[in-house]
Amino acid sequence: MTDSSSYDIAVLLTCFNRRETTLRCLRALYQQELPAGAELRVVLTDDGSSDGTGDAVRSEFPGATVLQGDGNQYWVGGTMMAWEAARPAKFYLWLNDDVKLRDGALMALLNVQAASGDPATITVGATCDPDAGKTCTGGMRRQGWYNVSVMEPTDEPQLCDSINGNIVLIPREAEERIGALDRAYTHFFADGDYGIRARKQGIPVLLAPGHLGECRLNPIANSSFDAKLPLAQRWRRMLGPKGYRPPRQWWAFVRAHAPRPKAVYWLAPYVLFGLESATGGRVRLRRTVSRPMKIT
Repeated sequence: MTDSSSYDIAVLLTCFNRRETTLRCLRALYQQELPAGAELRVVLTDDGSSDGTGDAVRSEFPGATVLQGDGNQYWVGGTMMAWEAARPAKFYLWLNDDVKLRDGALMALLNVQAASGDPATITVGATCDPDAGKTCTGGMRRQGWYNVSVMEPTDEPQLCDSINGNIVLIPREAEERIGALDRAYTHFFADGDYGIRARKQGIPVLLAPGHLGECRLNPIANSSFDAKLPLAQRWRRMLGPKGYRPPRQWWAFVRAHAPRPKAVYWLAPYVLFGLESATGGRVRLRRTVSRPMKIT
C-alpha cells in the first residue's frame, strides 16, 4: 500500500474535438479513490478543438488547468505542453482522453509502484474494449524486432519490455533519469520509445493486474490499413503525422532501437506496403502488433 505522506499526481492529457469523450474520461478520473495525502492536478492541452472541449472542461472541472494548442501538437506536443506546465510533481499520469478508468485504477497503479521497491518504477494499466472484451493497450512484450505483442494482464504485476501510453504512471525519479517524451515524434512511436528508454536505463516497467480502463480499438476504416481506400490516400495516411510510418520519425525510432543494418529495417515497411498494394491486398506482408483476446 502507498503511504500517507502528502504528494501530488499530475494528470497529463491532450484532446482534440471529442468533447463528450474527454468529459467522460475526466468524470471517471475525478471519481477515483486516492490515498490519504494524495492530490490530483489535471493539466489538459486542448489542441485547437472547434467543438468547445476546452470551455466544457473549464466549466465542469474548474480545478483543471486547460492549455491551448494550435492544432498541430498531436499527442506528443500536447502531452509535453501539459508536462512542462505540471512540473514539479511526485507522479505524472499519462491518460488518453478516450479512456474511462475503472474503479480503483489509480490505487492499483500506486500500489504496484510502491510494492516494486524502486522509486523510479513506471506502472502501466491495461485497457480493454468494452464491447469486444479485447485487450487494447497496456504493456508490450518484445521477443524480436517484429514479434511484439500487447500483454494480457493477469492477477499479478508483470515486467514489460515497453508500453502503450494510454494509462501510465511515471514517478519523478524516472523522469529525472530518462527525461520526458522525445519531440522527434508526434504520435505513434513516442510511448514505445519511452518504455524502451526506461528499460535500457534499468528502470522497471510493470503492468498492473487486471484491466484498469476501457477504450475502443482504433478502427481500420480510413486508415492506411483500409484496403477500400485508394492507394494514394492510404500512402498519405501512413506517412502523415499520426500515421503508421512517418519517414523521419520512423528513422529516429530505428536509429535509436533497431539492430543493424538499420537502413534495411527503416526501408522494410515501405517496400512491403508497395508489394501488398501490387497484389491488391490479397497478400498481407506487413507485421502488426498482435492483440490477445480476453472476455471480461
